[in-house]
Amino acid sequence: MGYTIPQSVNDEAMEYVNKLHNKHCWFEGEHFDNGWHITYLSRLAIDAIKPPFKYEAYLENKDIIGTLEKYELDVEKFWFVLLYIYDITKTFGINAADASKSDYDILVEIDDYLQNHPQAVLYLSDDKELRKSNRYETNSPVILQNLRRFVKQELNRYENPLASKEVRTLDFLQRNYTESLCASQQQVLMYKLFKMLFDALILPDLKARKGDTVSYSKMLLISRIIYFCRLTKNESFTVDSSPLKGILKQYGDFDFYQWNSKVYSGRLILPPPQDKGE
Repeated sequence: MGYTIPQSVNDEAMEYVNKLHNKHCWFEGEHFDNGWHITYLSRLAIDAIKPPFKYEAYLENKDIIGTLEKYELDVEKFWFVLLYIYDITKTFGINAADASKSDYDILVEIDDYLQNHPQAVLYLSDDKELRKSNRYETNSPVILQNLRRFVKQELNRYENPLASKEVRTLDFLQRNYTESLCASQQQVLMYKLFKMLFDALILPDLKARKGDTVSYSKMLLISRIIYFCRLTKNESFTVDSSPLKGILKQYGDFDFYQWNSKVYSGRLILPPPQDKGE
């Protein structure tokens, strides 16, 4: 493996992880501890994180290591925060739950549809394309009337509709963890997490000197890390930050706050959507 897994969140090797963790535990001026750094350390201990890259390959990547050294960053500490960011990106990027709508919002939508479509048909299926061979269909008046009655009963439970918009199912077993981010959205998420890290580390804006062959661009550093983490096969990410800037321009407004993960409980709190690059 080539490195020793930290034994606690207070281990010196967790310094960068802890700084990022503390950074994304602030929301609208209030601090809360979601325990993600503890979850991450536990996953490291049981070997639950399976990245498609090795520590040795990270150390041998002269472009990444060279930039880290120019910013006087500890290579081993950065490895652990790289794994942390990779794990967050993948756990939120694959088999996540869309929590953008409250339970109340969903019930209102169903109620409106049933009222405006008296000839509605109920489908039960585990296939988004609703193939006839993989669905159950009924227009039974009894079933649909009972569904209407059930929806009305549930809506009547909410005394304050405005406050009810924030009511969400807390039982994770009831979540539908079937949503996935596309590769470009995962790249945006990783970019935003690294930018938050650099802000937490208070990295200065260094400029290369004449004849210096090492890049000082933090944007290009993130671009190279994205390629190293196999979030893209586009080799242009290793030599120019333009492809990443293009991705940010197209997908930078995506609202990750409405995304829930099975692993890291709670919401993703990231820089504002308008943040699309250096």
